[in-house]
Amino acid sequence: MSKNINKKKPSFRFAALVMLAIISLTTVGIVVFDASITTMFLLSWLIVVPAAMKLGYTNNEIEEFGFQVGKDAFQSNLIILSVGVLIGTWIAAGTIPTVVYSGLTIITPKFFLLTTLIVCALTSIATGTSWGTLGTSGIAMMSIGTSMGIPAGLTAGAVISGAFFGDKMSPLSDSTNLAAAVCKTDVITHMKHMLFTTVPAFLICIVLYTVIGFKYAGNTIDYNQINEVMSVLKSNFNIGFIAIIPILFLLTMLLLQKPAIVSILSSSIMAVLISIIQEGEKIGDLLGYMLNGYSIETGLVYTDKLLNRGGIMSMAETVLLVFIVFVIAGILQKTGFLEVLLQPMIDKIGNSRAKLVGSTFIVSYAANAFSSSMMFTSVFVGTIMSPLYKEFKLKPENLSRIIEDTATLGGPLIPWNSNAIFCSQTLGVSPYEFIPYCFLSWITPIISFIYGVTGLTMKTYTDIELKELETKESCI
Repeated sequence: MSKNINKKKPSFRFAALVMLAIISLTTVGIVVFDASITTMFLLSWLIVVPAAMKLGYTNNEIEEFGFQVGKDAFQSNLIILSVGVLIGTWIAAGTIPTVVYSGLTIITPKFFLLTTLIVCALTSIATGTSWGTLGTSGIAMMSIGTSMGIPAGLTAGAVISGAFFGDKMSPLSDSTNLAAAVCKTDVITHMKHMLFTTVPAFLICIVLYTVIGFKYAGNTIDYNQINEVMSVLKSNFNIGFIAIIPILFLLTMLLLQKPAIVSILSSSIMAVLISIIQEGEKIGDLLGYMLNGYSIETGLVYTDKLLNRGGIMSMAETVLLVFIVFVIAGILQKTGFLEVLLQPMIDKIGNSRAKLVGSTFIVSYAANAFSSSMMFTSVFVGTIMSPLYKEFKLKPENLSRIIEDTATLGGPLIPWNSNAIFCSQTLGVSPYEFIPYCFLSWITPIISFIYGVTGLTMKTYTDIELKELETKESCI
């Protein structure tokens, strides 16, 4: 391993300029040219490497730094690829169609807003995508709400809350896997930790949407669209309990603390067996779904958008992003840039956990507003704040949870953020109409901040665990 002998330490000004250059390059690419965040982070190599060489490091040393840390992305990326396989096979087995079908059966006029929340949450959990949910279940619920005379902003708020709850709490979600990966924690540990903030917030949302919905209890629903979707799903898949077995199998494996990758792939095999026996799928086609995702033409735009997804290739960009982020972050860390940038923040935070959490909130919302990208915010906050959480002996799942509570859920609250824009364009509602009713995005961060200040649910390292972690890192 290379020793940092006779290497210059970056000044705070130089470190800040390098970080600002990376942020500016990435932000301009995403916002102005609609470029992929993965492309822009790869191009930031042209900033990071020359900056490190200016400190006296050779190109070989810099690449070695990146490779050392890049290896940490191995497990996270395997999980992400396995999730792609899982989505494709779950659709083929009728698992995801059954979840969506079940959600549509509970819609009633009296509890329309509540059922909108639940239907969108179920769809998002099953598919792992908030945007996909907005473009399918979201559009359907908006048209139904309009026919009932419910304000568009109110219905959109329930749609968005449900969609982002599912995205946040689904092991199939790229944002969930990314937040866990950049903070270097297991995705299942990350999801379990999020239950403390997201479940109470969701329960409060249930109460709020139920109470508000009573005002529209006398209105009637046009069931034509719902019945059409349910009919298409039922005609193309065997809807029923057997299709749910892969979900129950996965949950059982995870509860038994089996490895995440083994659990996910085993559930996929279970779905494959059901697909062959119950859906009449061929093994060759199923292997194709694992790689390229499930494919079907139902004749209904809603179901086609919902069902044509999954596969290893659908996760390729997320895998590349995680790897590139780890490499860039590793170089910035091992060449001293992050240490120099964080020192003033460390001095101001002192020994206050409340200030640490408050600073994380500020950095997260600011990055979300500046970059207009939830993904960029997750990467940026995870990279910048991870060393500080370790200084406070706080486990990485605390930071990954806060990132999701603020970055993932904060996007719809910022009118110019890509998430708010997508919500607005897809649902046909101005951000200023739905923002007040996105209750999940408002309530979850409040609960999260209270935990941060009081210390409730904030998991900490023991001295032994911290020593073992430092020993492991020193060997890298």
